[in-house]
Amino acid sequence: MWLTEKERMTASILGAVSLAALGTILWRQQRPPLVIEPALEQTAQWDAALVAARQVDVNTASVAELERLPGVGPTLARRIVDDRTVHGPFQRPEELQRVKGIGPQTYAGLKDHVTVP
Repeated sequence: MWLTEKERMTASILGAVSLAALGTILWRQQRPPLVIEPALEQTAQWDAALVAARQVDVNTASVAELERLPGVGPTLARRIVDDRTVHGPFQRPEELQRVKGIGPQTYAGLKDHVTVP
């Protein structure tokens, strides 16, 4: 033969690896994809839970929690906490506009993210 024992062993190993790779590729192409579709009512429940989880209670939230709201930085968060300490809890989300720095435009960005129980 023209190949030495070491060369035949290398060729055998390369052939086995090539066959294993080809088998894996063919197997992956033939198996059906795993698709899990939640029921429509379950999806609606998840959406409602996400909306509720994203809302912040402005009467109990800390400064750090208020800072997560869009357009609210450390100074504005501190003003919200100070305002509710001085004037009492907010009765409606619209009352956030009494805080210095929250005008109609800022409130428009906040209204979907805040709640007042």
